[in-house]
Amino acid sequence: MEAKSSELAYPARSPERPIRLLLDGRKLRDGGIGVYTDNLITGLLEIGGVAISVLYSDERCREADYAAQVEWVWDTARPYSLDEMFSMPSRIDFTRYDIFHTPHYMLPYRIPIPSVVTVHDLIHITHPEKVWYPTVAKFLIRSAVRRADGVLAVSRHTQLGVQALTGMVDSKIRFVPNAISSRLLAESSEPSQSENSSPYLLAIFSNTKPHKGLSDLLLAYRTFREGRSWTSLASQCPSLVLAGYGVEHLLTSPEAEELVRQTEGVQLVGALSDVELRDALRGARALVVPSHVEGFCLPAVEAQAVGTPVICRPVPALLELVTERDTVAEGFSVLSLTQAIELSLRSESMPVSSVSRAHLDRYSCGNVASMVRSEYERIMSVRGTR
Repeated sequence: MEAKSSELAYPARSPERPIRLLLDGRKLRDGGIGVYTDNLITGLLEIGGVAISVLYSDERCREADYAAQVEWVWDTARPYSLDEMFSMPSRIDFTRYDIFHTPHYMLPYRIPIPSVVTVHDLIHITHPEKVWYPTVAKFLIRSAVRRADGVLAVSRHTQLGVQALTGMVDSKIRFVPNAISSRLLAESSEPSQSENSSPYLLAIFSNTKPHKGLSDLLLAYRTFREGRSWTSLASQCPSLVLAGYGVEHLLTSPEAEELVRQTEGVQLVGALSDVELRDALRGARALVVPSHVEGFCLPAVEAQAVGTPVICRPVPALLELVTERDTVAEGFSVLSLTQAIELSLRSESMPVSSVSRAHLDRYSCGNVASMVRSEYERIMSVRGTR
């Protein structure tokens, strides 16, 4: 199906010239989409063949390690705004670029060059926080998919969901997963979990919206701790460490004190750098993902990459990721999650090598970036024949 965006004269690109990409990076420091964008830039720089310009509106974005390797394009439009959808394109000189990529489903109108949209999930439709979210999200996603030249879905589950929502089942909607940060995989000088360190379970939240299951996790952990089944496993009950951008606000809120008071053994650490995340994952007994729904769940693959087992609910996108080392709860009840925690801790430790290299390699920055670049080339090839 042809994209509906405006047309510019589109000269054939010489194979020697890199693809000139304008990537929307205005959410670079904003949770999961920010991590996705950051890892995509890292991967594209790693494989080469793409000259990257990054659209930004927050000066902190330019603190990235690769800041000097990309061009930064300033614009004042806020994400999810009318300014973004209708006015921002008129402020950008698109003749300088071959392709525009937005890492979320807000595709501005009147983009005059080939465009790519990444759809992470349909949570605004399936698990809305506000009653009007589904109506607006359905319209925006259908519009973006119809007008874009290419659509990337980060899981097979999301791909099928977008196809069902839009009625498009052709090759326009491609499955391309999230990538693991190369910095996360770097060797650490610190030891991982030892017999002398305090055991802990780790949970990472990009936000604390209801579908993330934070309250369920706290209740499941409290039940596990008070049930004392852990006494047959260790002399000390593992603590529960809550990390990520999603719990950052709890560190300075009255909720935090009440949270810790109600649930013994809970620790709040907030957002982590790549090095801190790597070491936190390596030291954990397991990563617990209590979500009711996910579009992908990058922390699960990050845990696997450093040899830490995953505990999760039977969420379709997570079932695409888990290996035999991981533990999937039998259902979505708090009791099932409690039982999964106990079962995981009772399981014998397995070596890191038991997670196949092929499984992890498909999520490397280079491999994912190669898939994205191939999609850029496919789209430009189609446009070049018109």
